[in-house]
Amino acid sequence: MESNSNSLNPEPEIHIRATKTLRQKLDAVLQDLRRDSEPDFTGEREPNWPVHRSRERSIAVTKIQEAIMWLGMDLKGLGTPTPYPQSYNPESPVVEPTADGLTL
Repeated sequence: MESNSNSLNPEPEIHIRATKTLRQKLDAVLQDLRRDSEPDFTGEREPNWPVHRSRERSIAVTKIQEAIMWLGMDLKGLGTPTPYPQSYNPESPVVEPTADGLTL
């Protein structure tokens, strides 16, 4: 039997769209958590917004960032082209913007 990364995935476009949507939703949750957890957050927040910092919240931020990263690796496994074409060229000074409009 031939091994094929798409053998269980007959319509990768559906999964690509769904995965990108999940990454965007996770990024929105990440921004909410950062707004509530990081005093130096530069996104949208009222000036007197109460901030609650804890080790657990910091870990939650890291885990959401990791989830976004792993879903990006899943996209790579689905054969999507890299959104960072210059990332493998050490001679290039180009730093590509974050894929999918994520804020991270």
